[in-house]
Amino acid sequence: MELDDNVLDRLALLICGDDGSRYYRTGSEITRFFTAAGWRRVKDLDTGRYRAVLETLRDRRRDSEALKAVLLRLADPREYLDDDETRVLVTQELNELLAVEGYQVIYRSGRPALITQTPTMNRPAMKAPVQLTASLADVVSDAVFGEQLKSRLNEAQACWHGGAPTAAIIMLGSLLEGVLYDVALSQHRNGPAPTDHLESLINLAQAKGWLPKDVVDYAHVLRNHRNLVHPKKQFTQGYSPKDSTVRIAWNVVVATINDLAALKTPPTSTTDSAERSQDQ
Repeated sequence: MELDDNVLDRLALLICGDDGSRYYRTGSEITRFFTAAGWRRVKDLDTGRYRAVLETLRDRRRDSEALKAVLLRLADPREYLDDDETRVLVTQELNELLAVEGYQVIYRSGRPALITQTPTMNRPAMKAPVQLTASLADVVSDAVFGEQLKSRLNEAQACWHGGAPTAAIIMLGSLLEGVLYDVALSQHRNGPAPTDHLESLINLAQAKGWLPKDVVDYAHVLRNHRNLVHPKKQFTQGYSPKDSTVRIAWNVVVATINDLAALKTPPTSTTDSAERSQDQ
């Protein structure tokens, strides 16, 4: 690992912080930070913090293990006890910075880990996860089934943030299947009953106009990734999902839930509005 000068400049600022940042570190706190990262012989930096941190980083810029240790410590929850919001903020900025170098920090079993990826300008923070604006209870007809699906959504999110992208994608694929199957049953009026075959359910959602085409297209991508539950398929494809893949899968599922909730909410008619006005 060897980071570009401009990346080192930004990394130094992220370590020391400025007067207005939530992650400001004093000189002694910077020394403790480097010590916690396994660096030795780092003196207190009470004056000129930024310049001193930058020079410290540049002195060991070709020491891959030392640089990795600093990056991981910067995202370590133990560095932000009782202030997890700051850890989230710092890790987001760190991953924005590392994306152009082809690295990313993820979490495995609650500890940060560094992975490699293709260098990209599509930095993680530029693709924020879609927010869930609907409740599964507004979409799924059966309350017990709805609770089961909600549990799967929570588990998928836990897998994602825990650094288990394959498990997260498989769980999200199963959730998509469950939601679409329940809606298909509730909307069924005549003819053969719908099956729980995911590809058929996605095609039905497109034919009925329940989902826009972009969501349908990505839903088919998620369907293919969900099949990674079969180890042989993953082995023959030679494919391993990354954090960015889970982000797309999450956005597909959440957008589907939001759209289906709107489908089940009948629009307010002019007559209904008039009647309510008269009642008032």
